[in-house]
Amino acid sequence: MKRFVSLLVVLAMIAGLTAGVSHTTAATTTTLVLTIGKVDYMLNGTTKKGDQAPVITDSRTFVPIRLVSEAFGADVNYDAATKKVAVLLGATSFEFIIGQKAVKINGDAVLMDAAAYISKAGRTLIPIRFISEKSGLNVAWNATAHTVTITSKAPLTTTVKIGLVTDVGGRGDQSFNDSAMRGLETWAAKKSYVKGGGYTAMTDAAYKQSLADNAPDLSDRNIVPLTNVLPIILESKEQTDYIPNLTKLAEDEGCALIVAVGFMLADATYQVAKEHPKTKFMLIDAVPTDSNYAPLPTLPNLVCFLFKEEQCGFLVGAIAGYATKANKIGYIGGIPVPPVQRYEAGFFAGIKTTNKTAYGTAGANVSNVYAGSFGDQPKGKQIAQTMLGQKCDILFHAAGATGNGMFEAIKEAGGPGKGLWGIGVDVDMGKNPNLYPAGTLTSALKHVDFATYISVKSMVDGTFTPGVITLSLRNGGVGWAQGNVAKVLSAAQIAKINTLRQDIIDGKITPPEDPTKVAAWTPPTGY
Repeated sequence: MKRFVSLLVVLAMIAGLTAGVSHTTAATTTTLVLTIGKVDYMLNGTTKKGDQAPVITDSRTFVPIRLVSEAFGADVNYDAATKKVAVLLGATSFEFIIGQKAVKINGDAVLMDAAAYISKAGRTLIPIRFISEKSGLNVAWNATAHTVTITSKAPLTTTVKIGLVTDVGGRGDQSFNDSAMRGLETWAAKKSYVKGGGYTAMTDAAYKQSLADNAPDLSDRNIVPLTNVLPIILESKEQTDYIPNLTKLAEDEGCALIVAVGFMLADATYQVAKEHPKTKFMLIDAVPTDSNYAPLPTLPNLVCFLFKEEQCGFLVGAIAGYATKANKIGYIGGIPVPPVQRYEAGFFAGIKTTNKTAYGTAGANVSNVYAGSFGDQPKGKQIAQTMLGQKCDILFHAAGATGNGMFEAIKEAGGPGKGLWGIGVDVDMGKNPNLYPAGTLTSALKHVDFATYISVKSMVDGTFTPGVITLSLRNGGVGWAQGNVAKVLSAAQIAKINTLRQDIIDGKITPPEDPTKVAAWTPPTGY
């Protein structure tokens, strides 16, 4: 059985930022003092009671991971069956196995100087120097007092330029690109975009409302403004804009970090990052590959964020399977890139789990059409109208701005009054008055906003680490929106959806990532 400890992500900012940074003034740090053999410890000068004393084993200092989590923020998952520990500390992810020195840091394999282990009291003890230093913390040992002091590097109030290059959907896609910009502009910089260009200061009330509307499931993630962030956004109208936009932010704007939004920017981002080693880059939804689709060598200035879209796709597919009255469901994809195909695979698997009739033989009963674009709303409307004409009563899109046409078609066809519902993607589209909230059953949530926020925060904190970070149901990366589900599903069905969610987190259910594998995939029983 798996145990989870979800704790706040709170890391202090680090000194020494170079590119994109202006005048700085000092602020406070976080200090944790532990004494070998004693359960009491001090956090920022206050004595606290613990339940596991730090120990020295093989000349290495081991401390309870819970203390580090509480002091500096971490998301910790321990799987007792595999003895695997996954730690997300700021924007640095660790995966290690109890008793083994091998560890992965943001996907890259390295060796620790000592292996983590479980104490007699059942606490996970970690080699503190290795974990802390890899996460941007300072560690000091006092041999006389037998204390270890862990301190966040001196935070600064700075002006840090953070650039962002959109995919062709651009600002206003009410989906993927807007989510990334929310993570930067709203949550990190606490700024309101002014139509036509520029920003105004955001009120506390507006900031809280953005979190309430877009991240109610992230209430325990301590998302707070980083008021020293200056966002610079460049929109891509065509794919040929990717390299010029990335280059402009690196060379002309001198950005400390550049966020590249989407799988389509993978090649351009890798090229520009390689040409600008002093600038940090974040790539969303992709790991750059060569012509044979083999991953390219990790760059020291590039971090890639991936998501388990098949997990949230599975949950909304299960909801669709319960919700349909006609046993006819439709899926609209944008371009068949891996993230969109993961949505598709999970969605079909979810339908297969809760409604085998709606799924049909090898999924043949589900209407499945790709628009070939993320920015063609009329095309999305046309596809949706065709599906509605085929008697589909539940439609799900993973098509960016193209999918906005789906909601338009559902509204014109009579919406819920005619038993017709749409399912949104990436963000809670039921909260968007510009779409069709009354006709939005639920949405497959993919927190590109949260990924962008923690990446920006890692730059500000000085904890940026290259490699690959995967966000899932476990660590707040994906989920499903409550929307209008309670109006359509029974309480018992909603309880089953929540059970499916927990079973995915616990590893009891693994939705397929590849649409071609769904037919052979065996769904769980009892749904």
